[in-house]
Amino acid sequence: MSAASNIHSLLARLLPEHVVPVPAIPRRHLRAFAGVGLPTQWALLGERSALVSRLDEAVDVQAIYSDLRHQALQGNAAVLNDLGWIWLNGRYWRADTALASHLLRMAALQGNAAAWFNLGQQHYFGKGVAVCYANAAEYYRHAFERGLSHAAAALGDLYEEEVCETDQPWQVDPVQAYGWFLRGAQRGEARCRFEVGYRQLHGLHVPADIKAGLYWLELAAGAGVMQAAEELAVHFSRRDASRYLAWRDQAIGLGSTLALTMKLEDQVQT
Repeated sequence: MSAASNIHSLLARLLPEHVVPVPAIPRRHLRAFAGVGLPTQWALLGERSALVSRLDEAVDVQAIYSDLRHQALQGNAAVLNDLGWIWLNGRYWRADTALASHLLRMAALQGNAAAWFNLGQQHYFGKGVAVCYANAAEYYRHAFERGLSHAAAALGDLYEEEVCETDQPWQVDPVQAYGWFLRGAQRGEARCRFEVGYRQLHGLHVPADIKAGLYWLELAAGAGVMQAAEELAVHFSRRDASRYLAWRDQAIGLGSTLALTMKLEDQVQT
């Protein structure tokens, strides 16, 4: 029997014919649900996936599952990841973290970056497994190596984790955290660009470099990171009135209450 036949046979046994529905969730709440990890299209495009939209609006989730199951049996790694993500979170049908882990591993071993990331999330949050930051870090690294820039932000956060919720030894390392944020920033990851810019501007764990810090913060703010626009507004508030007003108003447009407070204070003073 070929390897492909073996995989098909294993998947046919793993994937049930029918899924167990969860209680109906109002669509407005469903859209706000983030859960743990990422479906494949979110990971690739950084936006809402067609699959999630389809499931959110579905009248018959079972029909969609049957279609996904068929694709998974054909060896579609992206669909394996998406099914693993759904079973990990229990968003559209009842969660099964053991099955999720099997599917995510199968997708990861086929090179799916989002599946590696989701395995990292599973071990970070302890969903059906023991919390283990070392395992989470390993899986995040695999995701980053396969092109998922967002994994660098997860690694940066992990190495700055001060409250360690695992029995396994873990060493907080701000320098290594910065290194991962920098790798992500160089790849174009917006949150990482903010983290690098903030640290360079204030000299946190790296030598202060105002010019470089402003460069990264401007890139992050341009990509819609509210905190970056706030930081730029604060920085220029006593240095450059026109740039201050521009970044303040951009931060307000991104939903910043801090920048809105700054504007109200400006109006009182004038």
